[in-house]
Amino acid sequence: MRSRSLSTLLLCTLTGHVLADITTAPGAVSQAADLLMKAQIEGMKTLPITGLQMVKAGGKTFFMSNNGRFVITGTLMDVWNRVAVTDLDQVDQIASHIDLAKMKLKIDDLGPVSYGTGKEQVVMFVDPRCPYCAKVQKQMEGLKDRYTFKLISVPVLGPESQSLVTRIGCLLQTKDKDKARDALMHQTYDALPADVDPACNREPVQRALVTAHLFAIEAVPFLIAPDGRTFKGAPDSLADWLADKPAPQVSQQQPKEPTVQSIHGQSPSTTEGTKP
Repeated sequence: MRSRSLSTLLLCTLTGHVLADITTAPGAVSQAADLLMKAQIEGMKTLPITGLQMVKAGGKTFFMSNNGRFVITGTLMDVWNRVAVTDLDQVDQIASHIDLAKMKLKIDDLGPVSYGTGKEQVVMFVDPRCPYCAKVQKQMEGLKDRYTFKLISVPVLGPESQSLVTRIGCLLQTKDKDKARDALMHQTYDALPADVDPACNREPVQRALVTAHLFAIEAVPFLIAPDGRTFKGAPDSLADWLADKPAPQVSQQQPKEPTVQSIHGQSPSTTEGTKP
């Protein structure tokens, strides 16, 4: 409930003053409807807001529901990045970037496992049992001098993962935090304490879940680069993705093998990651 309330508040912050523009301008609704019905659509982008698209028509900007029935006029504010969204070209940028500094989000408050000593910080949401996360984690060994990786555990794969997330999070608060790091990095959990200290502070785990919800993380791994770029799944080359090198072209005659692990029996997709 806490996470839903916070995300709802953010959405209201984005749109609340926009609705006022419509109600205070006589005839604005009819004018907007007439324009959209008659004008040529110059461009359209799906926003990172459920059910809302940005539309350019007749030299004006509108925010429209997926079925085209509801339209909002005015200025859309991205409070995370502290910018007004005025151009279609901005949509891809804000949808694929998370500026943690501008959000003033302290990653260490989410109980991460830290790996590496580099100056640049990379954030990755993982499940302790996710094989695609393990693939990315293996690539971190050769990059640990350049980057500091912050691995935030979230229980995507059910009760067993929930238990591991709690046990790792609580062990991080003790003098044996290095054991917690090694266990997650290598996905070997036999040495973890079976029982959780009743005095363990579980707030970091709760904050991690709330943050994953706000970021609309639906599959792991989910990466955030030092420059704010995000990636859903496991990049073929972690080093190349962090360096923002173009991904190699995949031949259409060589279809990519399914790589998503399903936990509900659905057919796997070709996106490399583990879905809840």
